[in-house]
Amino acid sequence: MFGGTFPVASLHWLIADAKEAITVEVMKDGMHIYENPIGVLTNNPPFEQQMFLLNNYMHLSPRQPENQFAPEVALHTYSRGMGAIGLPGDLSSASRFARVAFTKMHSKSGDTEEESVGQFFHILGAVEQQRGCCEVKEGEYEYTIYTSCCNATKGIFYYTTYDNRQITAVAMQKENLDSEQLICYPMKKQEQICYQN
Repeated sequence: MFGGTFPVASLHWLIADAKEAITVEVMKDGMHIYENPIGVLTNNPPFEQQMFLLNNYMHLSPRQPENQFAPEVALHTYSRGMGAIGLPGDLSSASRFARVAFTKMHSKSGDTEEESVGQFFHILGAVEQQRGCCEVKEGEYEYTIYTSCCNATKGIFYYTTYDNRQITAVAMQKENLDSEQLICYPMKKQEQICYQN
């Protein structure tokens, strides 16, 4: 099945269904499969290290903090969201992993498909990379080209692109899935703006 040695992992895979998720990584020393209790993934460092680094943030909370620093001193919260002070905001994979894990674990969605899909894109919006903020080499930048999710039960693929924030859906069940021809849709890359007047 595999010839020679495994390549160094530059990508990792998240495989999930409605109940659980696993992470698959192919490294120099072989293939590794991990249970993924938080259901998120970013690139290097490897998944085990990403999960270990979450220990650094176990004090974070969506609630307002209590004064544990010096209870005898009158310290007060002065802004909402202070329970998450210390949540990393840089563009490194490890920081993005912690941020998306915190966001996913605490975000609330409604009950409809539309609300869940919309919430999914809000969660990933917390870690998207904007063009120009992460230079790869002179004049070239890493950025979030597209974001996608799929309702595996209904066979609906949802996506947004960097230049088109409107959610686009492809209902795969509407196509002839037994066809021998590959069915392709060009990605909608131009911004779709809904004018109300």
